[in-house]
Amino acid sequence: MKLITNQQVAELIDTGDAIAAMRQAFAGIGQGAQQARIRTSAGPVMMSSMGALLPAADIAGYKVYTTVNGKFHFVTVLFSTEDGRPLAAIESDTMTGLRTAAATAVAADHLSRQDVATLAVIGTGVQAHSHVPSLLAVRKFKEILVAGRSGQQQFAEQITQQTGIPARAVSIDEAAQAGDVVVTVTRSATPLFAGELLQAGAFVAAVGASKGNLRELDDRAIARANALVVEWKPQAQQEAGDLLLCQPGTFAWDQVWELGQIVDGSSTYRRQPDDLVIYKAIGVGLEDVALSGLVYRRACERFGW
Repeated sequence: MKLITNQQVAELIDTGDAIAAMRQAFAGIGQGAQQARIRTSAGPVMMSSMGALLPAADIAGYKVYTTVNGKFHFVTVLFSTEDGRPLAAIESDTMTGLRTAAATAVAADHLSRQDVATLAVIGTGVQAHSHVPSLLAVRKFKEILVAGRSGQQQFAEQITQQTGIPARAVSIDEAAQAGDVVVTVTRSATPLFAGELLQAGAFVAAVGASKGNLRELDDRAIARANALVVEWKPQAQQEAGDLLLCQPGTFAWDQVWELGQIVDGSSTYRRQPDDLVIYKAIGVGLEDVALSGLVYRRACERFGW
């Protein structure tokens, strides 16, 4: 069994690779199986795990991680489905940032309008930084708005310098109101803005909250959505607080689509120009195992394993 470090992951794959891997993974999601996240706590320490079997790629795996004082450390263990042997243990801090943003990019590519002009990012942490290049890989934006509780000005300046696209710091309400694509990547426990602010035709990716008691969007935003999309409904029904905390009657689970259905074309939803579309992400094992498989294959090629 091999060990692959965060540094090696960064050298082996990039944003484009991650998007391609997520596109392929969600297109073939029905061919495998997933294990929903399990969380275990002892005092201030939480340990979580989730996994997937991907027979088409000859791999299976689990991502295991700790949460201590709000900080995460991730490791993915990869196995062969041909003979069951362990293939690699992969440090997955770098990979987790890539896979989450890449999945959002796949959703945006299928569900946002082609003529978008303004990207609004609410949040300034690791995932916010990962989402900008991923979304720029699937859509061309004329401006980027950044909102958050701290660091937004510095983040906006960094975006402008790195991408050449004008970026500016704004209030959360302005970001929600002006964005053609709005991404929320915060740890907020309560809605960030009034759902009425979102413009018709917007695509909203609510990515920050991954527990059933946390939410970034309010009932009004959910009720206005012409389409609601999640990564995997069984896990979303346990952890997607943006949906679970809604008042009864706000939406119906039988009208919620899975991203795999959108990617493989099996959904009946067809976007209209003025539709408000919401993608609620919590992170699923499919994403980690699919990207880990790509990292392992690249490592084998690079190092001659």
